[in-house]
Amino acid sequence: MKMKYLFIISVLFLGFVSCDKQMEEMNTNPLALSKLPDEYLFTTAVRETFGGGGYIAPFHMRFASQYAHIYVTNSENRAADSYQDFHTQDIYKEMFNTTYVGPLRFINEVVLMTSEGEKKNPVRNAMANIVAMVNYAQATDCWGDIPYFEGAWGTRGILYPKYDKQELIYRDMLDRLKAAADLLKTADPQSAYPGADPVYNNDLSKWVRFANSLRLRMAMKIRFADAALSAKVITECLAGPLMETNDQNFELRHQDSENGELYNPWYDIRKYQNFKMSEKFTNWLLSTNDPRLTVFVAPNSKGEYKGVLNGLNDQAFSLVDWTSLSNPTPVLYSKSLSQYLMCASEIWFLRAEAVLFNLASGDANQLFKQGITTNMELWKVIPDSIQTYLTREPEAALSGSQENQFRQIATQMWIAFIPNFTEAWINIRRTGYPVIQQRTNPAVYSLGVTKGILPKRFRYASSEYLNNLANVTEAVNQQGPDLIDTPIWWDVRGN
Repeated sequence: MKMKYLFIISVLFLGFVSCDKQMEEMNTNPLALSKLPDEYLFTTAVRETFGGGGYIAPFHMRFASQYAHIYVTNSENRAADSYQDFHTQDIYKEMFNTTYVGPLRFINEVVLMTSEGEKKNPVRNAMANIVAMVNYAQATDCWGDIPYFEGAWGTRGILYPKYDKQELIYRDMLDRLKAAADLLKTADPQSAYPGADPVYNNDLSKWVRFANSLRLRMAMKIRFADAALSAKVITECLAGPLMETNDQNFELRHQDSENGELYNPWYDIRKYQNFKMSEKFTNWLLSTNDPRLTVFVAPNSKGEYKGVLNGLNDQAFSLVDWTSLSNPTPVLYSKSLSQYLMCASEIWFLRAEAVLFNLASGDANQLFKQGITTNMELWKVIPDSIQTYLTREPEAALSGSQENQFRQIATQMWIAFIPNFTEAWINIRRTGYPVIQQRTNPAVYSLGVTKGILPKRFRYASSEYLNNLANVTEAVNQQGPDLIDTPIWWDVRGN
């Protein structure tokens, strides 16, 4: 409970600080956060990394849930499902700016505070670096080249940050995560954040597992772009402790409460956004006899599990009987639903992939099955149903060519990422699975601005062209056109 109070206090402190006559420096310099204790900043940064309703709605719901072909909406947000562009609107700007002035601003201040002076604390600094990497990783995976070495460092007077190549960003993130994990392995928990860690309750062994697992995820993402570096890091990660069980998930827990600070912000999103299940996702669970079908998909009034096609044009969509389609089950937006940024099931699948491609030793099929089991256990699928699925369903056992087995692993990851829709979309781009076919029939589908190809990134914020023109222009020149179908550095496999 203490950490929840710390968060609430920190929010109040941040909200009313302009009225405090004793903090004139804060009033005259809104970037000066160092007057706040780093415990408050750390707690706030961690919680904002998971995101409130206004922050996660665009990333996960508007774009990623539809790009990943898991949801479809009938609101104005369906423009994302139609592969339309939003650059002239404030959406990209809000997402980009909130990333930098929200979680990254706070956690970078903690990094700075704990790296020097009287508050120097290597243990806290390592934890802060891990949290920073979570945010930078999502940003670079969504935009490509981004301000990294100078990004979110307004407290150092950097108001016009340079953009860095994604390749360099990844190399530095991998190094920082390794350094943080190595330090925390032998660190004293009393030097960390007792009472102020909303994820692992100051269990440093879990922070080590998470940092190492996040590093493994990153190494697998760059596997097709930099095979040598990827193989080196994968070997290092597999030699260390990784996430294995659901109690090690990087999750923010919520309560079934009337207090908006305590319950899942997705509950409020559901109030004003009407999403239905995608036909692709629903039919996959149906055709493979997956027991998670009833966990994620609600039957319609006829008891049918019926999804809607992604990407329909306006005319085709107008013919859809919206009331006959399956909703997400209440479990996917309940007040008590945790927010997940990484789960142990993903790591089992990544390990299976590493073995499949001769990057590690072991039994790929056994690791694959463990990933399925771990995810089903997370969603409280009864053991008998899990066992039946594993023994009777062909998709629950790796078979066929190496490419087919890769498809099986990536497809299971697609399911297991729920409700982290952003990572589900990112992994489709990385692996090419499940296959999202190019839309080619304009009589039925909206081809959008990508000629029907799944979007590969977000466009840069329009505010960057107004306030940081030279640097964003340089980024466009080195990465490619600032369009949603321009692939980022590690996206070389195609969809």
